Amino acid sequence: MEELEKEVAEERENKLDDESTLSAFQKRKEEERKQLVDQLNNVDVAPRAKRRKKHYGLRFLGIVIGFVGFIAFITSGFFDVKEIKVEGNTYFTPTEIIGMADGKLGGNIFWGSNMSYMKKRIVKNPYFEQVTIDRRLPDKLVIKVVEKKQTAAFIYGDEYVVVDKESTVLRKSDVDPKLTLLTGLNISKIKQGEPIEVEQEKTLKTTLNMIDSMEKGDLYFKKIDVSEKIIKAYIYDGLYCKGSPKQMIKNIENGNLQKVVNRLIKDNTVQGVINLGNHDFISYSPS
Repeated sequence: MEELEKEVAEERENKLDDESTLSAFQKRKEEERKQLVDQLNNVDVAPRAKRRKKHYGLRFLGIVIGFVGFIAFITSGFFDVKEIKVEGNTYFTPTEIIGMADGKLGGNIFWGSNMSYMKKRIVKNPYFEQVTIDRRLPDKLVIKVVEKKQTAAFIYGDEYVVVDKESTVLRKSDVDPKLTLLTGLNISKIKQGEPIEVEQEKTLKTTLNMIDSMEKGDLYFKKIDVSEKIIKAYIYDGLYCKGSPKQMIKNIENGNLQKVVNRLIKDNTVQGVINLGNHDFISYSPS
């Protein structure tokens, strides 16, 4: 009995020794692992941070150098304005339009070309309906204009007054503009850039519409007398059409008036009256 108890006690002591040994081994391994992790952290983190700082510094320096080079390039003489071109003009010459704009060569195309200043000067002239100025790299400015169309003229004093289809006064001239001349209107006010003011405002509007139809119908009247309700539209000094503005417009749009006029011109007829009536009725009288 005593021997059995002795053996059990020895086994218990051995077991405790083994557990103690295992525990010490595990602690040692854990300490070694922690030391290895600390070493790796100490070796890797610091150089990586240094490399990252060095990389960002070079990138920033490259950006600065590139920006300085770009500014130097676009401010160089390569981008100085060497030519100003005009497009869309029909009445004014390119030289006249550039003069209106006060356009000058030599300035930098990006911030020394005064494009807004040039445009403001041109649009002051009522003759222009639309104005744009574009850059064409590296050294050209292009002025694009849309001119208002000259429609008719009035005689006012010793001058010709030219208007567009909206009756806006475009210009005054001492020379015959070779446009349809309107007579018989009582003019009350003329100012360049504004609609002409007349007592027969409705008659003027209808007559300008008639001239628009005339141009589309390939017909030309050298003079239109609107002093009465029945107007006279002169093809020659001695040959004219007689009728209301509505009758004129209708017979121009359907082509009937052109047929009669072309037949008379073909026969060398330069004298007489073409009478327009209702229901598209047209007659010719030699006197």
